[in-house]
Amino acid sequence: MKRNIVSVFKPHSRGLAKLFGSLEADIMTLIWERQEASARDIFEALRDQGQRLSYGATKTVLDRLVKKQVLTRTLEGNQYLYRAQLDRDEYTSSAIREIIDGLFAGFGAPVYAQFIDQIQSADPGQLELLMHMINEAEAKQTRANTK
Repeated sequence: MKRNIVSVFKPHSRGLAKLFGSLEADIMTLIWERQEASARDIFEALRDQGQRLSYGATKTVLDRLVKKQVLTRTLEGNQYLYRAQLDRDEYTSSAIREIIDGLFAGFGAPVYAQFIDQIQSADPGQLELLMHMINEAEAKQTRANTK
């Protein structure tokens, strides 16, 4: 069964805060930078960044990220070590795929039209790149169907 990784999408926020609460985004950034960390490591790093929060609040957010299946934790000695389920690029790609799939499933053709309008408005040259990618995808599908 496919696991959903996006529990919230806030299009007007910046960076990872589009997909997480702001503290969750800060914690995920630290976890991805360190590969693994204890709650104490995260708490101290957040404090060093000027965040004023309690150790208990840090643990609560880490536990919430475990429940969301974004982090895993293992008991080593007398403390938990937290690790990301996916690296940052894998998570970002999966989240984007999930958001786009949801938009296409819910709205269909208007999503394609808006996507093309956005590309053309941002950089008309990108439309040519998109056409090239579509042609490559069609050729790949044709080759797969003839096997």
